[in-house]
Amino acid sequence: MSLPFLITGVGGVIGQSLAAAFGTERVVGLVREGGTRPPDGVETVPGDVTRPDLGLGPAAYRRVADRIGGVIHSAAVTSFARPATEVRQVNVGGTAHALRLAEAAGVPFHLISTVYVQQRDGSTETGRSRVYRESKQAAERIARSAGVPWTIMRVTVVTGHSATGAIPRFQGIYAAMKALVTGDAHLVPVAPGSYLDFLPCDHVAECVTTLLDAGARGEHWITAGKRALTIEQFVERCQAYARGLGRTVTRPRLVDAEMVHRLIMPAFGDALAADMRRRLEFFTDVIGPLATDGTLPGPAAGFADLPEPPDLVACLDAALEYWGARVRLAPKAVNG
Repeated sequence: MSLPFLITGVGGVIGQSLAAAFGTERVVGLVREGGTRPPDGVETVPGDVTRPDLGLGPAAYRRVADRIGGVIHSAAVTSFARPATEVRQVNVGGTAHALRLAEAAGVPFHLISTVYVQQRDGSTETGRSRVYRESKQAAERIARSAGVPWTIMRVTVVTGHSATGAIPRFQGIYAAMKALVTGDAHLVPVAPGSYLDFLPCDHVAECVTTLLDAGARGEHWITAGKRALTIEQFVERCQAYARGLGRTVTRPRLVDAEMVHRLIMPAFGDALAADMRRRLEFFTDVIGPLATDGTLPGPAAGFADLPEPPDLVACLDAALEYWGARVRLAPKAVNG
């Protein structure tokens, strides 16, 4: 029987899905004090990726190093609202500390990265999104410097389970869904016809397990690729869910982000309501890197046999149902 993987961030959205996909016998999870717990049955060790030696004492560090077959580094700050120092401490420093354990153990290092490392030509970003992107780019540079075999997997935005919509924590794309369901998104800074890339958490985990079980090395993209929905399909499914709730919302106008940020926002200046400005900046941060006039890359050559994404319209519907059953929406409103 192969040695288990140590998974950092095992209580996170991707970490929990990885633990379920690999099975409890193949996983040891690093869990910080007060952090989200992994699924039942997963063996855990207390630690902290921001501290040298992952916050483990010398004896515990050696015990972990002696019994693992690889390190999957999934822990990360993904919120654009967190302080820059915290983002860098976790995303950059944490990667270096996790890699040192892999090197001490002499086992492969696998970094869960993000599609946000690639900034689309001519795209707009705020300072908040730039901090996150640059921290993950730095994490990838650390992974490439590894003294052990390494893998970088750039994962698209993750939604809930493909069948149930279940997810441990609602992330940025859910705020976009909410704005479309409530009718608060009158203008969306995404060009018409753009593709919007996302995948359900269980499919992402299946792709990761497939890559690692096949001995993949180097850099890979885990994306919807040619199965990605268009922004129009995404908007329509969100508004169809709203209609099912008895809400009447006007379809938002889709406008290229460059036009919004270089022409519309400067033209309105202070006359643009603060909440509208924040919403436009949010859509630019979260949706901008995912919405392209083409599709995002897929796995590296030789790994084209990754499982095909499920029906993403059905996945989005499941995500909306799960989310809508657990949030409190403002009273019904009619726009326009």
